[in-house]
Amino acid sequence: MALNFPAGELGGIKYVLFNMGNGSLHSSTGVTSMTRNTTATYTINFSSNMTAQGYAVTGMGQYEWSFGSTTHAASSFLASSCRFRHGRYGMGVGGEVGYACGMIYGDA
Repeated sequence: MALNFPAGELGGIKYVLFNMGNGSLHSSTGVTSMTRNTTATYTINFSSNMTAQGYAVTGMGQYEWSFGSTTHAASSFLASSCRFRHGRYGMGVGGEVGYACGMIYGDA
């Protein structure tokens, strides 16, 4: 699985498809690895630096589960990695079932 664009890769976009249970990569572009920090909390490690705090992260998993930064602090968005969690509105973190996809947009 890959993102395909007519003129090749689109600069400034990275993506990762990963196993939520153990953080292992299924497919990715611009990502070297995933780290499962704790239940439903992950770190995406980039293959090349982004502009620190100059990018956005979105993602999707199953059902109504959502993605967000672990805190609103700048420390969740480093040049070399970002930290996020996968959770359910009003229910805290969880939902480590199957695969999830994360997208990173910004200046590389």
